[in-house]
Amino acid sequence: MCGEIFMPFESIFQDVRNAVDKVHDSGLLKQLTLDNLRKYVHKDERLPVLFNRMRAHGSKLFLLTNSDFSYTDKIMTYLLNGFENRSWQSYFDYVVVDAKKPGFFEGGTTLREVDTESGTLKLGVHMGPMKAGRVYAGGSVNTLSQMLGISGKEAIYFGDHIFGDILKSKKIRGWRTFLVVPELGQELNVWHDKRHLFARLGELDSKVSEIFR
Repeated sequence: MCGEIFMPFESIFQDVRNAVDKVHDSGLLKQLTLDNLRKYVHKDERLPVLFNRMRAHGSKLFLLTNSDFSYTDKIMTYLLNGFENRSWQSYFDYVVVDAKKPGFFEGGTTLREVDTESGTLKLGVHMGPMKAGRVYAGGSVNTLSQMLGISGKEAIYFGDHIFGDILKSKKIRGWRTFLVVPELGQELNVWHDKRHLFARLGELDSKVSEIFR
């Protein structure tokens, strides 16, 4: 309440949400990221090693993202190209962009193949099986699961969105999930570095409890 103006928390939330959605939908956020890759994207030389080891042990890898091919290509090129003489697509069995999650885990959308040279969608609807090494847009979890030959807990899915990635894939498909929360890194560092202080606080808390028993 400010004077005669009342603004409920729900209204404040909606305003903030609309502003974030507008920035995201405009493409400004992604463009700023691409213009400052070293600042916003952490490149780790261990990433291609991990992918190679997973595939060497018989795992099938897929990349599933809501981003379009142009943005995905630039990000993945930055992350994976340069370590080995191969394209980033070769690290995955299947690549799906414009997935429209969380809808991807339910009815899905039309599956189309992406022309990786121009970054545009090829004409028509893709009706045949998904082929390894190609890039697709849209589709559904049913199609992807069929191509990978997996069901339920045979899949482990890494994502950073608790609703769009984790809840839907786990509840609807029964996939095992791994939620990526970068912010926890700092929390864990503080907990480790200051653990003697936390231990001391625990001791003092116990003593206070004894006094007032």
